[in-house]
Amino acid sequence: MENILNKIQKLCHGIEYSRHIPDEAEQLAKENGIVVIVGGSDDLMYCYGADCYLTKECEHGYGWDGEDLTKIKGEKKLKKEAKQLGLKIWWCGNIKESTEHKLNYSTEENGAFSYSVNEDIQHLEFLVCENENDFSDIYCTGIIIKLPDNFKPSI
Repeated sequence: MENILNKIQKLCHGIEYSRHIPDEAEQLAKENGIVVIVGGSDDLMYCYGADCYLTKECEHGYGWDGEDLTKIKGEKKLKKEAKQLGLKIWWCGNIKESTEHKLNYSTEENGAFSYSVNEDIQHLEFLVCENENDFSDIYCTGIIIKLPDNFKPSI
């Protein structure tokens, strides 16, 4: 499985910000129980891949100021899946409504958005650039998540 995660990472690393991922990466994710997440605008999260609520709805508006998606109000299906993953959206290394922050977070190196899941969940990160492969201007850090065997989709 790690080879599939690495292949998706290679396909996505350095992509130009567009709210989309390469078709091949999306197909590999869909076929292998993997979710790929990227940021969009200044408050959106886009999810692609495995058949679950995250990807069915694709666009989720929880990015502004960061969000611990395990604690959101409303959107019970999203919250249920987020709890299984420990999914959080970070805005400039912080989650505004909490005291949580990533130590030594650099927006120049990671962009404004980044994502995290529980440490025991297999995942990799990749950089999304304002212009393809221009690592001097990072938009966000995307995440590739292998859904655990006991993951229960909310669809």
